[in-house]
Amino acid sequence: HDALPIFIPSDDVILKAVHDTLVISTTDLQGVITYANDLFCKLTGYSREELVGKPHNLVRHPSVPKEVYKDMWDTIQAGKIWTGVIPNVGKGGVIYVVDTTVQPIFDDAGKITGYISVRRVINDLMENFDAVELSKEVFDDYYDK
Repeated sequence: HDALPIFIPSDDVILKAVHDTLVISTTDLQGVITYANDLFCKLTGYSREELVGKPHNLVRHPSVPKEVYKDMWDTIQAGKIWTGVIPNVGKGGVIYVVDTTVQPIFDDAGKITGYISVRRVINDLMENFDAVELSKEVFDDYYDK
């Protein structure tokens, strides 16, 4: 039978999907926001102008232990990728939970020039914990052999 044609989406299609589903921001070396995508603005209720130039901890939820952020900073300053699940707070107190990846941005010489954070909002998983528990059981069954 005939092979299916290979469909390779354009970079524009991929980028649109990324921007439609992922909360993206960049910061300088001190954690000051240098870029925030539309979804970040929509989710937090802040305009881009209110975010850029402000410390990223503007959205920090007070319940998150300081050790979490220390671990993140130690990891990314060492040139590694950090991941974690974190509740954040937007304008007016709106809460959103994100599966977060933060990684360094390097220049051509290999020097860290800033950081990029890519986050997926997982509020839906907070409301459907049965699915999370089932996935965890499958994961544990596989890896705890």
